[in-house]
Amino acid sequence: MKISKKYILLIYLFFYLSLLMGFYFNEDFAGGHVQDLQTHNLLISNLFNNKILDGLLNYDKYYAPHSPVFIIYLIFLKKIFITETISKLINLHFCLIIPIVIILCLKIRFQFKKNNLIYLLPSIIFFSPYYRSGSIWIDDNIFAIIFLSIAILFFLKYEYQNKSLLNIFLVTFFVALASYLRPIYCIFNIYFFLKFLLDNKLNKNLFIYILFNIFLILPAFYYVFILGINKWATSYLFRENIFTQLSLVSSLIFFYMIPILIFNLKSLFKKFNLLNSVILVIIYLLLYLFFSYERVYSGGIAYKFSNILFNNNLLFYLIASISLLSITYIFIPKKGKIDSYLDLFLIIILILFEIDGVVYHETYDPLIYIVLFLMIKNDIFYKYLLNFNLKKLTIFYLFVFSFYTLSILKTLYY
Repeated sequence: MKISKKYILLIYLFFYLSLLMGFYFNEDFAGGHVQDLQTHNLLISNLFNNKILDGLLNYDKYYAPHSPVFIIYLIFLKKIFITETISKLINLHFCLIIPIVIILCLKIRFQFKKNNLIYLLPSIIFFSPYYRSGSIWIDDNIFAIIFLSIAILFFLKYEYQNKSLLNIFLVTFFVALASYLRPIYCIFNIYFFLKFLLDNKLNKNLFIYILFNIFLILPAFYYVFILGINKWATSYLFRENIFTQLSLVSSLIFFYMIPILIFNLKSLFKKFNLLNSVILVIIYLLLYLFFSYERVYSGGIAYKFSNILFNNNLLFYLIASISLLSITYIFIPKKGKIDSYLDLFLIIILILFEIDGVVYHETYDPLIYIVLFLMIKNDIFYKYLLNFNLKKLTIFYLFVFSFYTLSILKTLYY
């Protein structure tokens, strides 16, 4: 469906102004971003007050589960722009790169014309409380997503336009930048490596690509393993069992897929038979027996609703069971289709993103939209985008607006 370029620009201008308004009123409906910035400022005062090198060498002395490279970025902003207000405003404008890059990626992947309605789809992230708060309060996750989205842009250029070594290098470089800001993003490089391996086999380009990866990883390897400064990255891993981890993350992933999956309800219901009913019951019982999560400040929307409405996890077990079963059937690999295996690997990557056991929405929002829109090749998601229309956009707007409203209400009253 076509829409005037003027209307597209006006809609994005409206969302940009809404972000500036959020900046003016110190918006943080995601919760926790204000405190995070205060913690980072305290860390800078205590550790990096004299020299950056001293701060890096003594980084493990303070509780700081954030990359020291991100802290250096904050120091850079302070020194260049002097006041925190200007630093935050500059960072906010850096974060506008994300929707711009998503538009460019959609254009490469689907070759839509400039006035296609789908170019409004990236505007949904302006409803994300995590994108908004992260942009306003300088969040490492949102800043890392900037570089990941740029890496995906060059990956799509490689895949659809030019399978050059330069594009491979640019993908690797920007994934590395994202990883130095938020180390968990390095697992995306495994996906890109598999893709480049399938395309290049064991030729010269692959060898050069591997050497470039080694070169980029050497500083991190030296810092974490040789110097042994790694408590900030390793002290909080694997705090929950596999049943807890899978159920919480899958319920979150499924939640963000809802605006897309509602257009495929018939095909999903067709797969629901007696065997699936038995599997659903088994998953439910396993969660009832082994699920264990006591952190009231996290867990995701399904977990929260279950406890708010019924003061127990029984509703959550049902939602998580349906989520796990649905995601399994959607992404189960198809024989002979390599892309289906790569799609499954992307879902595994998303599950591993909360390897520390504490599950937050901000980890997946807006990251999951970027993965679904730009990387997943499953027919459900590909055809949804290929045949994008006003009805789909309206439903997506209603979905993200409703979630944003809930975030406001949670902040004000919960």
